Amino acid sequence: MHIFFAGPAGLFRESVARLLGDLLPGAEVGIADYAASGSEVRLAADLLVLDGDHVSEALEAVGAARRSNHALPIVVLLTTLDLRFVESFIAAGAGGCVDKSDSAEVLRGALRLVMAGGIYLPPTLFSFVVNGHEPSADTSTKSNAVPQDSACALTPRQIEVLALAARGDSNKAIARHLNIAEGTVKAHLYSAYKALKVGSRSQASIAAMRLKEVSDEQLHQALSGQLSVGRLLARMTRSHFRSGEVLFRKGDRSDAIYYIVRGKFSLPEIGIEVGPGAILGEIGLFSADHRRMCTARCDSDSELLSASATDAMRLYYQDPEFATYLTCLITRRLHPDTR
Repeated sequence: MHIFFAGPAGLFRESVARLLGDLLPGAEVGIADYAASGSEVRLAADLLVLDGDHVSEALEAVGAARRSNHALPIVVLLTTLDLRFVESFIAAGAGGCVDKSDSAEVLRGALRLVMAGGIYLPPTLFSFVVNGHEPSADTSTKSNAVPQDSACALTPRQIEVLALAARGDSNKAIARHLNIAEGTVKAHLYSAYKALKVGSRSQASIAAMRLKEVSDEQLHQALSGQLSVGRLLARMTRSHFRSGEVLFRKGDRSDAIYYIVRGKFSLPEIGIEVGPGAILGEIGLFSADHRRMCTARCDSDSELLSASATDAMRLYYQDPEFATYLTCLITRRLHPDTR
């Protein structure tokens, strides 16, 4: 893998380049000035990361890189998470913007998500994007609204595809979820781009988040027990467990939630078994003393993604879809007759 980090020369650029090499082992990391990024990434890059604080130069670099390689994953690092800047970078072709104050694990997750074809938005701004208003009280929302006739031009299937794309799912994941061919997903997205008058997946995802039809579809998916791990991925770490190991015991401190990538776990106190695609550890987040309500035992060699309790609760308050999913999941776990 070849990565370029573009930005002003200096210690920050060199430090971030070293960090990228540590986060993605085996990758070759190069550095470039803003002006050189377009020509250099055209040759060999698999990922472009930019220092976005020099907004005008960084935007020009994103545009140049996008013209050179329309499929290149691009991530921008920002000190100030102004929604207008974030939307400008997304509109120019970036796949995500990351707060420079975030941890290395958050950056690693964002890079993985964008390289997989998803969109990464800072959690502190996500609710503003979804609800269609700006953090600043003096900023008009009308200029960012999606024309209602654009929504009317979308078919039910296009809305389904957009709802999944807007929450960070890749084309392959969308195809698997809807049981359609990956080429069909691309065709639906292309038609949706035309209806929304946008030119890229990033722009379509931003526009889709402001459509009532799309948010209704995402809510329906959450009520049906369907969760995309895309929004969690940027704040999750990967771990492995062997058959017979205990993930946590009843009464343990509830310090994380888990997403099962592979394997099976049993919850003996409530008599259920869960497998790939399931969330574990959510009940303890809301218990009075933040203690585990049951034991989770590994029944086969397993792979998990974990997020801290703090990150999970932050997402719960910022993301209505995730909050709805967790509420329904806890209800089903505590009341077996509703499953």
